[in-house]
Amino acid sequence: MSILAHRFGQAVSWSFLRAFSALHVSGAQRLPRGGPLLLLANHISHYDPPALSASSRLVINYMTDRAMLEVPYFGRVLRGLETFPVDRDQVDRAAVKTALTRLKAGRVVGVFPEGGIRDGAQSVLGGAAMPPGGPALWAMARCPAVVACIIGTDQLYVGRNFRRRPRIFVRYGEVLPPPERGADRAELGVRLAAELRTLYREIDERYQLTEDERPASAQARWASA
Repeated sequence: MSILAHRFGQAVSWSFLRAFSALHVSGAQRLPRGGPLLLLANHISHYDPPALSASSRLVINYMTDRAMLEVPYFGRVLRGLETFPVDRDQVDRAAVKTALTRLKAGRVVGVFPEGGIRDGAQSVLGGAAMPPGGPALWAMARCPAVVACIIGTDQLYVGRNFRRRPRIFVRYGEVLPPPERGADRAELGVRLAAELRTLYREIDERYQLTEDERPASAQARWASA
């Protein structure tokens, strides 16, 4: 897939979010121009990949739940943007191999390491431990990594919010150097979780988040609509 296709996808994402939200991006100047790079972000809604794509110039190859790639037409678009599937119900060695191959080729691989959409106590932002998959991939890849915190995209689950253009925040952390060979994966997980929580706190302190802007499930958003 050509870079042009990725740039088109970024333009669509940026135009969508500019029309229906107030997107605030910080820390993007820290990002390298390309890979190899592992990008790890929290996951609060299906609008998170567009938020990441719109807030940087990186060409991101996303690791995405297999079910998303099986949706008619939409799945074809995702595959066209070099998204690759992961089976979250088991250790998916094929997905890990694909991620490592693309990182070795100098690409940027985007991963949502929480294992799906999370909010509250089930999320890393809410105090849950970082699942082992992301830290393990980082340890195996031994490449630079960046953590990104996304806040506010879950507000777009409610149709009326499109008219009021809710605030959405994407904050990128510092580039983390490759882990040493044999690094303790549990310690890497603690480090990534701490980085994500720090970014969340920085967003809160800088923008004074309201309670309605803090992560909530789609069900909770619909119930309060």
